[in-house]
This record gives sequence, structure tokens and C-alpha cells, in this order.
Amino acid sequence: LIGVVLVLAVPSTRDALTGDKLKKASRQIIGLERKLRAEAVHDQLDYILCMDLSDSSFWVIASDMTPEKQDEIKKHRQHLPDDITIADIVDENNKKISSGEPKIVFKKNNICSPAVIHLSYEEDKMTIVINPFLGVVDIYDKYMDIPINASGQ
Repeated sequence: LIGVVLVLAVPSTRDALTGDKLKKASRQIIGLERKLRAEAVHDQLDYILCMDLSDSSFWVIASDMTPEKQDEIKKHRQHLPDDITIADIVDENNKKISSGEPKIVFKKNNICSPAVIHLSYEEDKMTIVINPFLGVVDIYDKYMDIPINASGQ
């Protein structure tokens, strides 16, 4: 009886634990996306979300910051939850970036760079699609190859 219970409980427990980490990371990115859109319009200033794919970290800079201030902010960057990696990002040119420091620009006119962000935790994957115009983010619980067309959608 105990063996049957364990066979049924272990996979669902594993899914709940791993899924929670990916969901937490996606909520963190989506919340930041919404905040940057709103602040860009409110402050009438372009904000840039910078991501370092080598260590799954990110930081936000403003278009009017000096290079020295940008470097200072980069030193205090935030990280995604443990063991979550940014597998790659598809940018507005439909180019898949899997290394380096891609940027997503949030403009003061409420338009942002379109992007597809792929997160990974062990064998689990998640896809976040940032729409440039609508302020709507799509989330998929798997790795989805979603091309960005010529209009940026």
C-alpha cells in the first residue's frame, strides 16, 4: 500500500516543486515587464532590461543614465531563483541569442522590443512571449519556437 502511494505521489510532488521554481521565475520577469512599461510611460523615459545569459541575472537601466551609473547598477544586478537558467532569447530581428547580454527596451510610448524568453530548470522548460504593443505576455509550459515576424509580433 505504501509503495502504491509513493509511486503516485512522487511524480506529482516533483512536478509541483520544479514547476514552482519556473513559475516563480516567470512571475518575476512578467512583473518586471509590467512595471517597466508603466514606469516608462509615467516617467516619459525609456527603460532597458539587460540580461546576462551566462549567470541568469538582470538589471534595469534608463536611457538617460551615464555609463558610470549603468556600470554601478550592473554590479547590483538581480538573479533568477536558484538553478533557473535563461536558455536563450529571441530578439526583434528573430535572432536567437544564447550568450551575451541581450536587451529589451521599454519605450515611453508604451511600446517595447518584442522578445521570446526561454527559461530552463533541469529538463523542464518555459517560454515567455513579450508582445511589443498590447502589454500582454503569453506563457507556455514548454520550449516553443515562436518566430517574431517583420512587424515585431
